[in-house]
Amino acid sequence: MSDALSHIASVEQQQLVNKYVGVASFVILYYDYFLTLPLECSRYWSSPRITWASTFFYLNRYLSVLGHFPVIFQQFWISSDPDRISVCMRLTSFHQYLALVIQVIVGALLLMRTYALYNCRLAVLLGLCILSMAFISYAVWRVMSVQTFEYSVKDLPLTGCHLPISQHSSQALASVWTVMFSFDVLIFFMTLYKSLTCKRDGNSTILHVMLRDGTIYFGVMMVACVSVILSFRMFLPYERGLTTTLTNSLSSTMVSRLMLNIRDPKLSSSYRDERTTLGTLRTQPVFTSFIATSLGRDEWDLPSAHPCSDIPLENRIKDTTY
Repeated sequence: MSDALSHIASVEQQQLVNKYVGVASFVILYYDYFLTLPLECSRYWSSPRITWASTFFYLNRYLSVLGHFPVIFQQFWISSDPDRISVCMRLTSFHQYLALVIQVIVGALLLMRTYALYNCRLAVLLGLCILSMAFISYAVWRVMSVQTFEYSVKDLPLTGCHLPISQHSSQALASVWTVMFSFDVLIFFMTLYKSLTCKRDGNSTILHVMLRDGTIYFGVMMVACVSVILSFRMFLPYERGLTTTLTNSLSSTMVSRLMLNIRDPKLSSSYRDERTTLGTLRTQPVFTSFIATSLGRDEWDLPSAHPCSDIPLENRIKDTTY
């Protein structure tokens, strides 16, 4: 009897941790969505043109916003019906595939951004596409190869619909996130390398360059992926994959901000000074993540300025078509 009570207490404690992390994830996702909605309207909705970049932007934005409704239901559904086990199993599968699809879309946006940073080089595009297809194929295979665990009513928590993850399934899902992490590492170092090798004003610090080129954003995503991998490998059954929702929310939110070109207010004044200086250099390479908010044009389909450094500065602003 005492063992049963101890097990129930442990499960509910794990569920409580899941709920806390889930609430934080949903607050980040939806608060930032409504916070940036006016800028989205001015930058994207008013444009009659649909490009690959804007298409992936909408997919990332609204698949995350709408796709997490069932996840919220999964976290907080209260029911005493023992037949809810079948619904919970479907919600769990949905959550796994949602996480995979969101990460694929985020990866596509990062791929396009990196392609832009490297001056639209075809070799970079082909290399990243080949690696991406290999990573996606492996991830889909691993998710589909996860054996269906036979759950029973006793596996259900008192509240919510979060089911335990078996050791075998957790190993498979951890390997999927390891592949995603590998892609983030690649993008991270490609962006960092481009940041450090780009000609910059002598007054720019490395931290400033990293902020402007989005390197810190990729760093945060990498840390988030590591947290998911560790949760699958080290946590208790009901806590495995604990930060999956948080990682999806962070990835989707930060990539949306890159696409919307929102500046950090603390850097806005220094950025305007630097932009004024760069305005006198018509052939100076510019690919910054912090685009002045006064450029509220829908032509900005990528989170970076036009990568082709031999094009005059004013033409780069109007010629982003991919």
